[in-house]
Amino acid sequence: MTIGQLAKAVHLNTQTIRYYERIGLIDKPDTNEAGYRIYPEKAADVLRFIKHAKVIGFSLKQISEIFSLDNNKYNTCSNVKKLAEEKVYEIDKKLNSLKLMRKELLNLISLCEEKTDSQKCPILDILKFES
Repeated sequence: MTIGQLAKAVHLNTQTIRYYERIGLIDKPDTNEAGYRIYPEKAADVLRFIKHAKVIGFSLKQISEIFSLDNNKYNTCSNVKKLAEEKVYEIDKKLNSLKLMRKELLNLISLCEEKTDSQKCPILDILKFES
């Protein structure tokens, strides 16, 4: 299949597919006599894998690590599990940070609710002096 057909099949644009080729996430395809890239069906499967891994939070670098583990005949599931556990740890850190941000914003909102419209906004005052 051509790059256009592949892009349509996996719902990616052609530039993304070319980028994945350049960084080595997908193999460079053979070309036909007219010079068009001709991708095997396996390329669509690989691109779907990449899309799914990105949706659940893996970076392209981490996806590349997963591919290298998958291509290593001595690999064990524990190596892939370790990468997944590291990703969960990163997500937990982000969630904790977001919870702190939410709490701070709610505190600022409560300060604002105690003021009348004619008074200075406490949120602006706090943000000006706490940077």
